[in-house]
Amino acid sequence: MKKLKIIQWYTGEIARHQIRVIAASPSMELVGAYVHHEEKDGVDAGEIAGIGPLGVRATNNMDEILAVDADCVLYNPPTERYNEIIPILASGKNVISIIAGWNPKKRSCYSAILDACETGQSSLYGTGLNPGLSYELALLASSICTDVDSIYIKTCEPQASLSEVFLQMFGFGKSEEELSGGERGAYGIFARSLHEITDLLCEELGLPHDGTAFAYQFEPATQDYEDKIVVKKGTMAGLLLKASTTQGDKPVATIELRFLLGSEYVRESWLADGPRHGWLEIDIKGTPGSRLTHEIYADEDVIGTWSTGTKAINAIPFVCEAKPGLVSPLDLPLGRML
Repeated sequence: MKKLKIIQWYTGEIARHQIRVIAASPSMELVGAYVHHEEKDGVDAGEIAGIGPLGVRATNNMDEILAVDADCVLYNPPTERYNEIIPILASGKNVISIIAGWNPKKRSCYSAILDACETGQSSLYGTGLNPGLSYELALLASSICTDVDSIYIKTCEPQASLSEVFLQMFGFGKSEEELSGGERGAYGIFARSLHEITDLLCEELGLPHDGTAFAYQFEPATQDYEDKIVVKKGTMAGLLLKASTTQGDKPVATIELRFLLGSEYVRESWLADGPRHGWLEIDIKGTPGSRLTHEIYADEDVIGTWSTGTKAINAIPFVCEAKPGLVSPLDLPLGRML
């Protein structure tokens, strides 16, 4: 059986898990790794992943990595970087991203994405845990409904799944005054991505829509916290982001994200409106109504690493077989471990 050739693009925590999984897979082979940090340039990808040499030297030279023959790139950047995705696609490599690629129809680079897919006969697919699994489960939940009026997705993620970089980037530990001084701009990263998902849900289910809405809310710490970062009582310990695609003033598809240091650091009343069970709840208003909850459990933290990374890996064979272009979850078979 011919092995699928994979390039790992960026090698952070999630990517290191992906490298380990690919190295152990009988159907895949790691053939390249692209890194951002100078100190990783030239280091064996297996050593970066903590499993010993694999004979694959990481590089921070984009021309060099684009010249590598591969079927698929697992793309794990810190932020959306279509200026990298477009040349990857044009080079003939499929891209599976956990940060971008959800539904970029409204972006100025959309035509360039499609042109790159045509040039390289390649596909772009955005997946992961959230967005990713959450909207796929929303589509599944709607499959028993004769009519759908609205979709509401709630998630709640405690600090065990959040990196130090994330906590700092989004203002955890900052006062209300500090947050009002410019930290809020970072939330636009989420707003744009989440609106791509809520738009996609409306498009896939034929729900009328003509606008978007976005809101955020800070939750102060009820006590001091010192682990990944330092957070003093009264500074931000919880963040609520809410993005909707709307029809008039009515939300049609909504994603609500709660990030927190831990339940002991925020008020019970702030958590009361979150998922009733686990980390995810999907509520479909329609005929009939449909509600799903989902929980991830393990002896150690796998929410932000293993689960997200594995979701992308399990999509590789199907994306490689997909028609060139932008791929949605309805274009692929049900994702599963192979």
